[in-house]
Amino acid sequence: MNGGTTTTTNVLPDKPPPMYYRMSDTGPDLLRTVLEKKGWLLYIEGESSYWNLWWKGSRYRTVDYETCLPFQRLNHFPKTAVITRKDSLFRMLKTMRGIYGAVFDFFPHTFSLPNDYIRFVRLYAEEEEKGEKSTWICKPADLSRGRKIFVFRNLQHLQYDCSAILQRYIPNPMLISGYKFDLRCYVCVRSFNPLNIYLYNEGLTRFATAPYDMENLTNQFSHLTNTSINKLSPTLNDSKEGVGAGCKWTLGKLREYFKTEQLPFDKLWDRMKAIMILTLLPVASEVKEPLEGCFELYGFDIIVDESLRPWLLEVNLSPALTVDSDVDVQVKTPLLEDVVRLSGISEADAVEAMKYTIQQTRMKAEPRLFRKKSPMSLSGTPTLPKKTRPTYPDSVGSFVKIFPFNEATKAESVQIGKSQLKNTIQEVKRHFFQ
Repeated sequence: MNGGTTTTTNVLPDKPPPMYYRMSDTGPDLLRTVLEKKGWLLYIEGESSYWNLWWKGSRYRTVDYETCLPFQRLNHFPKTAVITRKDSLFRMLKTMRGIYGAVFDFFPHTFSLPNDYIRFVRLYAEEEEKGEKSTWICKPADLSRGRKIFVFRNLQHLQYDCSAILQRYIPNPMLISGYKFDLRCYVCVRSFNPLNIYLYNEGLTRFATAPYDMENLTNQFSHLTNTSINKLSPTLNDSKEGVGAGCKWTLGKLREYFKTEQLPFDKLWDRMKAIMILTLLPVASEVKEPLEGCFELYGFDIIVDESLRPWLLEVNLSPALTVDSDVDVQVKTPLLEDVVRLSGISEADAVEAMKYTIQQTRMKAEPRLFRKKSPMSLSGTPTLPKKTRPTYPDSVGSFVKIFPFNEATKAESVQIGKSQLKNTIQEVKRHFFQ
């Protein structure tokens, strides 16, 4: 469905006005489909009178946040990008581990390049003197989809042409029928102040498409689980033993696998929740003002080792919403439906948008008369609807709130200030690691 033009009159229409979404031509087609199936229309600049949801893959300008109205939503928060760039994420987590200890020990030993190059070479030389030969993985700091990632042991093979991170490779990942995999988990932050975090109960299990082989570090199909890499694999559509064709399972299928193998998925899931909360807590401590018109969908990538210990690999801004398989449709369609519901946008916002638009039209048509008869318009702008205090339900669809998770963290969630971080981190440790 294409965008429509809102007809503005001096009275509200008998039927509810439409909801409008704003998105570039390169925006996710699946979200477009989900919204238009619900009757939303595409906002067209210069034709549509208002919009309710603006979805971008990149950050907004400061002025976009400043002019966001109560009946509108933006899908990013300002000043929270620190966790979505690999080098700044692990720099932050190293700082937190230095202050708060082993509770933050959920990411591999990491160096930032080029700044930490000398420190890395020193460690490499020390290990070489001891006869140790560690395996390392190099990743560009600000690229996605597996681009320019490589695994190596020999220092001579370390070559990079941009800011990157260097991590000790996890040599003992959990395998399913000999294949490496990781998990893409979807986390939605509805508010940073107070902090409210939701975890989607479904997700993706992403497989490498060649058997795991530490003797051949150059085979990307063996060591990388990125879909954009493995969809080019010659064995992608082969029925791989224990895994099947393709390179993805739903998270639900992984749960069934754990159950069949009598493995404790719930314990692993709790540890993963802790990782997500602990990663977001220091970001919340920096967000001073409530931003009720924003929400954020993150993609947390986590790998599990053979001892069932989860490790954080990265956090994705605007996780991929492309559809490459039936698994994508099965997971991402209801995900987006629930994200829109969780954003808090509703038909009532379309009504308020229409009221605001009618006021704008009246003021433009008869500005002098309107100022004389309506004290509320003395500022020269239409009256904005009153802001109502948002509610944060325990669940929305398949999203379940994971923070706050008890009375103590509810008390702390007014704002996670730096002075409160220690108490909150202790609560996370008691709740998820006992």
